[in-house]
Parts: sequence; C-alpha cells; structure tokens
Amino acid sequence: MEQIILIIAALITSSISAVIGMGGGIILLGIMAILIPEGYMAIALHGIIQMVSNGTRTFVFRDHIKKNLISEYLIGALIGLGLSVFIVYGLMHIYDVRSANEIKFDYLKPIIGLYILWYLYLKGPKKERKNKLFMIVGFIGGLCSIFVGAVGPLIAPFFLRNDLNKENVIANKAACQIITHIGKIPIFIYFFNVNYIEQYTILLPLIISVYVGTTIGKKLLQSITEKIFKMTFKICLTIIAIHLILGRFLFIIS
Repeated sequence: MEQIILIIAALITSSISAVIGMGGGIILLGIMAILIPEGYMAIALHGIIQMVSNGTRTFVFRDHIKKNLISEYLIGALIGLGLSVFIVYGLMHIYDVRSANEIKFDYLKPIIGLYILWYLYLKGPKKERKNKLFMIVGFIGGLCSIFVGAVGPLIAPFFLRNDLNKENVIANKAACQIITHIGKIPIFIYFFNVNYIEQYTILLPLIISVYVGTTIGKKLLQSITEKIFKMTFKICLTIIAIHLILGRFLFIIS
C-alpha cells in the first residue's frame, strides 16, 4: 500500500513541479518521510527521485536552457558540495558519531525561510542580474543540499527575472537542481552508508512515475500565461517559506 501511495504522490508532485517549477519536491519529501521510517533514507531516496524528475524536466524543456547560466551554477555548486563534505566530516567528529545519519540539521530551515521572504518582499528594487551571480547561487545550493534535503525554494527566487520566461524558469532551475542532487549521491553513500542498489524496488516505479508526471505537467503549462505563472510561483514560494520558518511542512519530517 505504501508503494502505491508513493507512486501516486510522485506522479502528482512531478506534475506540479512541471507546471509551477517547484513545490512538488517538498510535498513528496514529506510523504516519503512518513512512509519511510529512517529520515535520512527518505532524504537520500528523495534525492534520486528528484534527480530524475528534474532531469526529465530539463529534457522536455531543453530548448529553453541557458548554458552560460548553468555553467556558472555548476562551478559554484561543486565548491559548495566540497565544503559540505568537510562540514559533515567535522560534525561527525564533534558529535562523536560513526554515521552522519545520527545528526539533524533542521535549524537551517527557518533561516532559509526568512531569507526567501526578505528576497521576495523586502529587498530593494531588483537590478538586472548577471549570470555570474549564479556561481554564488550554485555555491549556496551545493553547500546546503545535504543539510536541508531540497534546495529548490532556496535558489528559486533568483529565477524570477525579466529575461527568463516560464519555460526558461522551469528548464534552468531543474538543470541546476540536477547538479546538486547528483553531487549528494556519493556523500550519502560514504557518510550515511546508503546502498541505493538495495532500494531499486522503491526507486524504479517512482522514476517511471515522475517521468509520466512531468510529461503531463508540460502539457498543462502551455495553457498558463506568463503573468499567472510568475504570480503562482511567488505565492507557492511564500507558502513554502512560511512553513520553513514555523518548522511545519505539509508533513513533518522527523
């Protein structure tokens, strides 16, 4: 029964992300955290599912990719992921644990929520952004990926810019997230003792489900105007930020 719920959830949430550009990943993570007892395993498997989900979105919207933006993000993400390895290693020694899955990092979530609200509503007038900024965005995304599970809401505000239409937002945000999800895999294998091969019975049906959901979402996106898309994107980001600040997701991750 749990497997069926996860398959349906993956289908629906991947469709949501394909239409809005975000939100589906956090919902799916909450559902997985309820159905999968080990919290760290839920995050690890979620990373694989989201890698495929974002990969599918990147593929179906590939004509809207801005390669120079992605290359800048990649450089920053690699540096951030490298630094996160040193932080995890140091925390394991500080807390004297044999595996990083014994450490919780939830204290970062309210900070990210406050940052999102500041960026959306309190920051001064938005200047036209240089792609170089995405090296910094990549660094932040790579650094925080292990600690918060899903960095989509953290990097999402940077995609609200005049030179990116709705297809550009979805394609480039998805491509950036692939980088951080791929980077997490070896970290979870080495520091969290995750064996992804043993989890194939869970992963394979969900991978198929997110592909189908993304295809459905792309067709739905065509009926949404640019104005409605950006307004919905901002509203969803605001709701996610409030949940992060309050420490209450749609489903509590324990």
